[in-house]
Amino acid sequence: MTQKSAWTIMVYMAGDNNLSAAGEADLEEMRLVGSSERVNVVVEFDNAGDAGTRRIHIGKGGVGEHIESLGETDSGSPDVLSGFIEWAAQNYPADRYALVLWNHGNGWAPTEVDRIARSVNSPGFNEREISERSASPLGRVLFRPSLESIFKLATPSERAICSDDGSGHSLDTIELGRVIAKGVETIGQKFDLLGMDACLMSNIEVAYQVRDHVHYIVASEENEPADGWPYDRILGRITANPDMQAAELARSIVSDYVDWYRERDTTEDITQAALDLSQLASLTAPLDAFAGRLTTNMNNSYPNIWRAQRKSTRFWHNTLWDLGHFCEVLHDATNTHEVGEAAQAVIDALAPGQGRFVLAESHLGSKVERCMGVTIYLVPPITSISRYYGELDFSQNHPWMSMLEAYHDA
Repeated sequence: MTQKSAWTIMVYMAGDNNLSAAGEADLEEMRLVGSSERVNVVVEFDNAGDAGTRRIHIGKGGVGEHIESLGETDSGSPDVLSGFIEWAAQNYPADRYALVLWNHGNGWAPTEVDRIARSVNSPGFNEREISERSASPLGRVLFRPSLESIFKLATPSERAICSDDGSGHSLDTIELGRVIAKGVETIGQKFDLLGMDACLMSNIEVAYQVRDHVHYIVASEENEPADGWPYDRILGRITANPDMQAAELARSIVSDYVDWYRERDTTEDITQAALDLSQLASLTAPLDAFAGRLTTNMNNSYPNIWRAQRKSTRFWHNTLWDLGHFCEVLHDATNTHEVGEAAQAVIDALAPGQGRFVLAESHLGSKVERCMGVTIYLVPPITSISRYYGELDFSQNHPWMSMLEAYHDA
């Protein structure tokens, strides 16, 4: 029987098309450290070249690496990711598991989006539509079935909603939850850490979707630069201290990521946060009360919500807002005591620290200087609410969706 290590770090790299070079660079960062006796670093890397997909047990300097070639695979398939998790758990069992999803937010090239649209015989798509979709939120959908579902929508108006309001992201969130749940069955325990070396994933909806299957999430509110995470630093810390707990690893990823870009004087806006899902209710409870106050007082709240949206930090085509900054601006704008009090309770719940939902948060850049680590879906009235948003666990179990509907109906 294979002896258990302290940690197995699984890195799933959907690195086809324009991400291949960035993926190879990150592999070299990992090889600067490699695996150790007590820490296994394993990668599944699908690149755009002739090499196809490789499974690699990373060795320091590439020495002693175990490499399996899988040929061509569809890294956008949930089944392929599930297969990687199963392979890693069977061959490199551990006391603790981290899964890192590497995508950087634009894994689907225009040609691939075009091919998928045609493969499902999507009616009514012209060349311009497909081109626009490839540059839209569809470009960051991780799983192929998400794209297929979007292109199968019945009417052009429904498809336009998918492009404009990020419903591709919502579909991806649902599918991600299913894959993580299946992974937990495979490894026989919760994932200690789910890392998303990708764009725009540090939001309440994603956290809620995987809440029963993951201890900690590390992700970014903002788009990530192509360089992504500094894997040599991250792996160097854990191989030097394999008894590191998941919370400590999560905090170190946040600090190492932002420090790495600060040292390089980047001009890009940088965000990273670690979320403790055991403390999720400490945010959802005041958020529910806040949503309820807004809904009850919508006639008075409407102009203040609109004003807060215009003045607070937002991401990706005005679909995701930093929750804390939005509440700060609304708190200062409202003349309704109950709404202001509820907004302040959400702000307080986002304060970072041990035993808090936001375990750690760091940012760099003028655009994100007021960010608090968590975004939420908050489309303005001029944009339709995604019809997929209501399918998320968060929308079904909490009143934020009802508040959005009241806001749009006001």
